[in-house]
Amino acid sequence: MKFQDLLKNISAEDILGLCERKFSTDFLSIDQSMSSINEATFKYFENYAEKHKFVQKFQDLKSGVRLNNTENRAVTHFKYRDPESDLYLKSLDQMEVLAKLIKTNFKKIIIFGIGGSYLGPKLMHDVFLNKEIQIDFVTGSDPVEYEKYKDLDLSDYGLVIASKSFSTLETLSSYLRITENKYLSNTFAITASRQSAIDFGINANNILDFDVGTGGRFSIWTGINIGFFLTQGRASFERFLSGANSIDNLSLEKPELNPALSLAIQDIVFSNLLNFDTTLILNYDYKLRNFYAYAQQLEMESLGKSVDRDAGDILNFKTGSIIWGGYGPRAQHSFFQHLFQGNRETNSYFISSKNEDLNFKQYKGQTKSLRDGTVDESNSHKKVSPKRFTTLLLKNISPESLGELIAIWENKTIFMSMFWNINPFDQWGVELGKLNTKKEIG
Repeated sequence: MKFQDLLKNISAEDILGLCERKFSTDFLSIDQSMSSINEATFKYFENYAEKHKFVQKFQDLKSGVRLNNTENRAVTHFKYRDPESDLYLKSLDQMEVLAKLIKTNFKKIIIFGIGGSYLGPKLMHDVFLNKEIQIDFVTGSDPVEYEKYKDLDLSDYGLVIASKSFSTLETLSSYLRITENKYLSNTFAITASRQSAIDFGINANNILDFDVGTGGRFSIWTGINIGFFLTQGRASFERFLSGANSIDNLSLEKPELNPALSLAIQDIVFSNLLNFDTTLILNYDYKLRNFYAYAQQLEMESLGKSVDRDAGDILNFKTGSIIWGGYGPRAQHSFFQHLFQGNRETNSYFISSKNEDLNFKQYKGQTKSLRDGTVDESNSHKKVSPKRFTTLLLKNISPESLGELIAIWENKTIFMSMFWNINPFDQWGVELGKLNTKKEIG
């Protein structure tokens, strides 16, 4: 049975009802009960996943089978968080050497990167800020972003170019504009293209490379995340990887014990049966305020495809959703009116950690308001109908909990791609944009 046939055999009227879906990991509690997707619907999609061997495909991905068919590559980011893999210790040892070299000589760091070389490292920097080491990020393109560095003596700065291809236009152009190529001796590179970095003029001892099979949006587990290693050290980085690896192990479990697959089914139902076009991600921890932007790239670059990965046919159903979000306490004063009384529904995720602060009380108050509404209100202007949403509650803000949260979002995204039979690991549309930009430059 193909996916479009799966959709034809279930009615949108039959999918809603009592839901008791909840999962608990070491550091994360997931509650899908307010999604109102009934158990029969979950089972229906789980049976499809079992018939099409989703868990075995996930195992094949982890094992290095070349399932990125449009680029003829294995998918290797799992190996960086698997203690049994050859890349695990190798990467940690290399990061430790480079981090020691940088920290011995510099207390101020500028990281040049964009996309996956920025969003993940910046998220981790927001969460685990260390004031003893100053880390700034430059994404490039508009000189206004980095004009404050233009006339500085950067001799006492460690300069890190983070680029998988080492050809990223925004990254290299901003580095050259700021430095005028005067500071190569204190410049370091994180890349999957070592020779390109050497040709650029980077000392070979200042280069940390990672495998070409690791996509930029999946590279947070590699040296691309050197900023986190610099500020928190090896032990914390290992804890981060451990959290992710625990989710990978759960993603190999049967469907009823597999939270990433369950979340993927929820997103599929909302998108393909209820016709929700958007997914909203709200974080109630200030440290996690930019998680939605990280998830936005992860999902939209992975799932923004409309071609069957095997046959090459144009798909006749919707694929990736539009991802949006924000920091909950601010969003309450921005777009929550739309959530409560607007008539365009969205697939909503509320994320928080357990604490005693006002933000957590707001999280509980707002989710209760959405859950209960005001069904007894007689004034139609004031009436709020109950809304559907899902919560993810972190035990605390720690390397392990961040590892779990990010990995579950990755694996959810991969399982969604299996339902739609698209390749979540390429980005040919992005490549076209790069090509035509270079033509404009001449």
